[in-house]
Amino acid sequence: MAFLSAGFPGLPPNVVSSYCTKDPLVEDLPVLVFYGPSTMGNATRSNARIQAHVYSVAGFQSFPRLTIAPTSPLYAAVNHLPSDKQGDEICRGLAVSLLSYFAGLSKPMKDIMRELAARRRPNRVAPAMFDEMHAGELASSMVKIDDGEGMIRRLSSALSQQLLSWIDVDVVLPPNTIQRAMTQEGVDLVPAFGDDGLPLYRYGEYDSVVNNLGQPTFLPTSKLRRAPSRPTAHNRSRTLLKQQKVALRREMCELLDTEKSYVAKLHTLVNEAAPDFRQSIHADTEGKYLRLSRDAVDKLFPESLDGILAANSDFLSELEETFSATQDEAIQDIEGLTEELANLQLGHASTTYRKRDPTGTLAFAKLLLEWLPKFSGPYQDYMRASASLPDALGAARNDSTSLVSLKLNEFGEQRLRSILIEPIQRLPRYSLLLDKMISQLPASHAAMGSLLKSKDILADICALEDGGSADKARTSSTLRKLIDRWPAWLSPRGRLITAVDAIEVQPPYSEVSSGPNVILLLFPDTLITVRKNGSDALSAKAILAEVDRSVVAPFQDAFNAPGLCFGSAFDLSILRLSESADSRTMRLTHAVARTSYLQSGPGTSTNALPDIDVKVLVLRGSYEGKAHRLSEEIVKAKIEGRFSEPIRESDKWALRTIESTRGSPGFVAAIYEDSAVSKIDAIKTPCRFRVDIGGQDDLGRIPSETSSIDIAAQINLTGPSMFRLDVRGIEGSGWSETSAIGDLGRVFAQCGEASVSCNQV
Repeated sequence: MAFLSAGFPGLPPNVVSSYCTKDPLVEDLPVLVFYGPSTMGNATRSNARIQAHVYSVAGFQSFPRLTIAPTSPLYAAVNHLPSDKQGDEICRGLAVSLLSYFAGLSKPMKDIMRELAARRRPNRVAPAMFDEMHAGELASSMVKIDDGEGMIRRLSSALSQQLLSWIDVDVVLPPNTIQRAMTQEGVDLVPAFGDDGLPLYRYGEYDSVVNNLGQPTFLPTSKLRRAPSRPTAHNRSRTLLKQQKVALRREMCELLDTEKSYVAKLHTLVNEAAPDFRQSIHADTEGKYLRLSRDAVDKLFPESLDGILAANSDFLSELEETFSATQDEAIQDIEGLTEELANLQLGHASTTYRKRDPTGTLAFAKLLLEWLPKFSGPYQDYMRASASLPDALGAARNDSTSLVSLKLNEFGEQRLRSILIEPIQRLPRYSLLLDKMISQLPASHAAMGSLLKSKDILADICALEDGGSADKARTSSTLRKLIDRWPAWLSPRGRLITAVDAIEVQPPYSEVSSGPNVILLLFPDTLITVRKNGSDALSAKAILAEVDRSVVAPFQDAFNAPGLCFGSAFDLSILRLSESADSRTMRLTHAVARTSYLQSGPGTSTNALPDIDVKVLVLRGSYEGKAHRLSEEIVKAKIEGRFSEPIRESDKWALRTIESTRGSPGFVAAIYEDSAVSKIDAIKTPCRFRVDIGGQDDLGRIPSETSSIDIAAQINLTGPSMFRLDVRGIEGSGWSETSAIGDLGRVFAQCGEASVSCNQV
């Protein structure tokens, strides 16, 4: 992590005195000066050396040692004091301190202050500011604060040390650089995947550069909602022992046997129970019960059951064929082949899968990978419809005068419940069988990849994640019903990433344990705060559960949650954040530009004065003491919102992470080709930190005050293991250096420090 601000120094109240005034040029905002004799070196009260610590809306600056002497350039402020105060030692010291403070303000900060001053002037022209006259006027109006110790205590809390744990960065490569890594599987070349289940890429001549940008990182998309499954530690061996082969065939037999039983139950449900219940509707001559009976039967036996029976029947047929085709060879392998020969044949690319895998596991894995995607439609439809099954059974049971109720008693309600829940229980049972098979296989086994992918497919089906926009619309609709005063214009783009319980600390931020309770809702493009009124209001965890429930049961309305009210919404692309040293609190700064009040003139800027909203939050619940974790999720959310899904799902985009260390923030780097930006709607908002690798040498995207880029860097290879880095910042500062590729992490840390300084502007 990097230090964003050093924090308020520990000032001894018996040494420094507190002085305050209002600046009439800047909307009468207060200016504080903590003044006293310098305690550095051999300073004494009589040698005209002082210490001063100045705080205003422009920030805090500390001067441990200042000299009050006519030969000092800062002494010019004394000449602008009233004549009766020029002989006052304290007044002279305050004037010198304020002029030193003005000299330390950055140009962007001075421009913002001039905007504030221009607001109240009829001609919208800012007055002369930050000169010796301005310092003298403020010093002459300062008064001493009696409760200086209390003021120091409150400022120490409000200006506590701030850290930055994570920074997002765009790394741009030349066109046609990124290629998918391929591996040999039999006679075919197939895409390669790492041990973490993520796809592997090649970056041409820049391989060594990109590989030094940390580890590949997973970021969800509509097609892939969670990180791919991967082998566990006990899968590292390449040995396939006899007992493991026996266990594999046993799991296959269990899959076949349970599938036969399952299909038989489905046949009973679809071809026997459902027709009997529907026939009872036509036999019921009481018209007043006909509609109720038909609705109940339609809910008990949705059309998706027919699709499930058809899919599983065909799957069972092919499963039996595969089992029969591999049985003889598997038995011979278990009884006849030695373990050493099996180990030598395991994974041999030049042989067929039968010789590499006489157990038949690969054939089963390929069959599962072929059929499980076909289960998605009917099973997800049935799971959604199953939310109304309890009500349908209750309606049929309570309607004692109808033939449907009589049929339910005849068939047996408990028996019907047991059969109706079978399709919902079947998918998790598939997953358990896959886990048992995966636990027996070495990581290098040819069937491992297919089994892991099959497990992920099952997880997506069970989670009802189909990648459509309907789930996102349901999320927004659910939140509107749960949260009072949700704006009609607010419809966050993308998924609800997380929800966080927190306490919003009020200015001056001294009581960090008290304040209104809020919930943070994190989306890829927006961070929303929700106020909690009362002890019975929903928690963040409950909101996540309610949103998930709306996806599982979209036909059920969300209940009206008491005590939740919309607070505010922040655009993630312009949100700046920092954390306290103990990772308990997070500070959010949101600045939105608006029309400038300034008229163009010498020494003025036409930048728009931003509306700034600052929130200090104490995190609770699962994020208590883990502000760095939320910071990482917000940074990843920015990247998810910045890039469209087509580019993130393409083979021309990757994500890597450099972990944070003491004194250096972590980096989440989005890596893509320059050509991909023009071909696909890739970037919605530019990143504040951009690194171009290769290409032109002129830093074509140098940051400016009107651009959204704070730091621009250019990396060019100068040898087999060397590179040259050129960096430019928003204020025109920058540097160049040549380093070894192995030092790229250190160089990024330096760029991170530059980015941190831009965060302070």
